[in-house]
Amino acid sequence: MRNAIITPDPAFAIDDFIRQVKSNCNISDAKFWGYYSICGLLMRYRELYRNEHALMPWESIDNEKICPWIQERETLWRDLEDLELQELVIGGGTYDPFDVNGLNALLGAAGLVYGSGYGAFNKPTFFVAKLDAAEDLFDYRVQYIGRELCRDIAATPAMIQGRCIYVRREVISQFIWDRFQDMRSNQFCAPSAMMFSRYGVSGTDEASPGLFARIGDLAGDAAAVFIMHEVGEAYEDACDEDWHEMLTEGCDKATELFLRGIKDILADTSLYGPLKSIINDRNLPKLSIFVALMDGIRREIFPELRGVMQQFLAGSDWSLIEGARRAGYQRTERLQHELVRLWRQYHDVASLARCIREVFPRPGQKREQR
Repeated sequence: MRNAIITPDPAFAIDDFIRQVKSNCNISDAKFWGYYSICGLLMRYRELYRNEHALMPWESIDNEKICPWIQERETLWRDLEDLELQELVIGGGTYDPFDVNGLNALLGAAGLVYGSGYGAFNKPTFFVAKLDAAEDLFDYRVQYIGRELCRDIAATPAMIQGRCIYVRREVISQFIWDRFQDMRSNQFCAPSAMMFSRYGVSGTDEASPGLFARIGDLAGDAAAVFIMHEVGEAYEDACDEDWHEMLTEGCDKATELFLRGIKDILADTSLYGPLKSIINDRNLPKLSIFVALMDGIRREIFPELRGVMQQFLAGSDWSLIEGARRAGYQRTERLQHELVRLWRQYHDVASLARCIREVFPRPGQKREQR
C-alpha cells in the first residue's frame, strides 16, 4: 500500500481509511484468487506488487523480492478467507463498502476518489486513488483516476457506477505496456504491431523517455475507447435485470465469460459504443486499439470485424467497418434475446451453457442438434 501524500481533513484520517479499504481488498482476494488460471494469477500478482511498491509499468521487478511477497500474501489470504467484508468507518460515520456516493461526498475535499463494484466471477473490487480530472459526457460524469493508493488483485481499465464512469489511468498504462512486451516477444502479434505502429512504436524500440511518451499517447486514446465502451454498456440496458441474475446464479467459468463477452460486444457495437464513435471520426489509430485489445472470446463473438479488416486496410473503406458493426450488433442482440428467453423459460444455467456451446462449439465439439 502506498502512503498518501495528501493533507487530510482534520475530521478523519486518510491513512486509516486506506488501511480499511485495503483490508476489504485482501478479504475479497482471499475468497476469489483460486478462480484465476496460473498465468492469469501470476500476471495479477505482478500488477498488485507494482501498485503496492509504486513501480511504473516499465520498471523491472526483482524476483528475489516478489517471491517472498507472494508467499506472504497467500498466507494472509488463507487467514482471511472466512471473513466477511467490513464496513468502513470514516469522519465519525460508518459506511457500507459499496456506498460509493456517500464515501466520495466525504473524500472529494481531500482530492480522493473511492470505487467499488463487482467484477468477473462476481468478485467484489475496491480502490482508493487520487482524482486527476473530471468531465461530463452525455449525462455521465467521467472521472480520470490518477495514482492508486490501494486496490485489489482484479482491476479493470474502466468501470461505471450509477452516473459516474471511472477511468483508471494506471491500469490502462500497465495494460498497454504488457501488450508492448507481448509484441516484442511474439512475432505473430499482428493486431498489436498494427496498433503500436500507429503511434510510432516498434518491437525493436528500447526503453526511453520518447518511447514512454508515445505509449502514453496511445494509453490516452485507449482510455477514450474504454470510456465509450462504458457508455455503450450503460445504454444497452434492456436486459440488465435478467443478465445480472444469470451471472449471479452460479454459471460455470466458460459460460460466465461468454455472457460477459456478449454484453461487451453489444456495448462496443451499439450506437453509443466505441466502434460507432471511431467510424464517425474515421479514426484509424483508435480502430487499431479497438482491434488489438479484443480478447479471444470477444473476437469469437464478433467475427464480422476480423473478416473485413484486411479488405479495409487495403482501401480504407469505412463502410466495411460500419457494415461489420451493424451485422455484429444485430447477431449478438439476437443471441442475447435467445439466452434471455431460455432463462425466463427454464431459469436454469445449464440451458444457457448448452446454447452457448451450440453457438460457439469448442475445438473437436460437434454442434448439438435441436
